[in-house]
Amino acid sequence: MPTGRPDWTLAYSDWIGSGYRRISVAYALTASGGASGTVTIFQVPSGKAVRVVGVYVAFPAGTYGELSLSILRGSTKIAPYGGSYQGDNMVIEDSFISDTFSGSDVVLGYANSNPTQTRQAYILVKMVMRE
Repeated sequence: MPTGRPDWTLAYSDWIGSGYRRISVAYALTASGGASGTVTIFQVPSGKAVRVVGVYVAFPAGTYGELSLSILRGSTKIAPYGGSYQGDNMVIEDSFISDTFSGSDVVLGYANSNPTQTRQAYILVKMVMRE
């Protein structure tokens, strides 16, 4: 039954309490024309566990949907479930749950389909870390 709360608050429900901390990681991506690859945006500290619960992706005006983004745990895609995040002059909010453990990284995958123009995006990853 809907509670009127954003979905991500429900994802926190079994993690928040003693020994848990909400964290977020912001990353500004600038991709040169035709560039693609991955960037580690968070390394899970030794002996810790992290639950990734959502992401905000902001595409500035003039991106024209030419920049594709995805969130990975190491080399395994965790979001979005299908396709990739793309947009122009918009913010995408996506809620999901993915557990990531010590020794794993939260990674941003990107591809700029414009062969000559640089494209930018701003990413905020929301997580809960077990202390």
